[in-house]
Amino acid sequence: MRETIVFVHGMCHGSWCWEEQFIPYFEQQGYNCIKFNLPGHETEGSVKRISFSLGDYVQALHNEIEKLDEPPIIIGHSMGGMILQHFLKTGCCKKAVLMSSVPPSGALLASFRVIFRYPGVIPYLLLGNLLGAFTRYPHLMFNKPFLTALYSHRMCAESFRAYVGLFVPISHTSTIPILVLGGSKDKLITIRELESTANHYNAKLTIIDGGSHDLMLDEDYEKSAHAIENWI
Repeated sequence: MRETIVFVHGMCHGSWCWEEQFIPYFEQQGYNCIKFNLPGHETEGSVKRISFSLGDYVQALHNEIEKLDEPPIIIGHSMGGMILQHFLKTGCCKKAVLMSSVPPSGALLASFRVIFRYPGVIPYLLLGNLLGAFTRYPHLMFNKPFLTALYSHRMCAESFRAYVGLFVPISHTSTIPILVLGGSKDKLITIRELESTANHYNAKLTIIDGGSHDLMLDEDYEKSAHAIENWI
């Protein structure tokens, strides 16, 4: 029987971010791949304000998993990684991959770091406009200009309410096998934070040399895909 992978996208993204590279790759390797849009993320490039809680996003993941006959492998990117961590409090999967994930300690430190380095985000944050902040500083997501040109216009508005929910630390651990994966050139999540996530869950840690925050959209995305497949 083919194993199933469920992909959980991150902030201001949609299921499209998996369709570009990762889903074709993993389908070619024989996996059944499932992607879905978090509430309010259905329309690429949408600037319409949305207001969902982080709990709403976690429930959306539960809803997708409940449709399956067997527990899948789940890959969560960035905010999707924190959604996955909350899911593991009560949900079940065979294995979990936290990719460029918000650490269990929460997103507050990362947010302060971004504000300190890029004070131009402050007006956007005051307006609750997370998409505006990433549009102003797309290299927080992508590490090459041609990737910005390809993908930044496809990003959509994000719920500021869900963003604030990312500040709350997670205390629970999990017995599910976990891989923590991140890029050495990630401008949002540091290697130290990736290490702390791996330590928290007693998980394997893999750092992709030169990798950006959006590892699944990198020019050399195969490095990340290979690392995940080898670990699975």
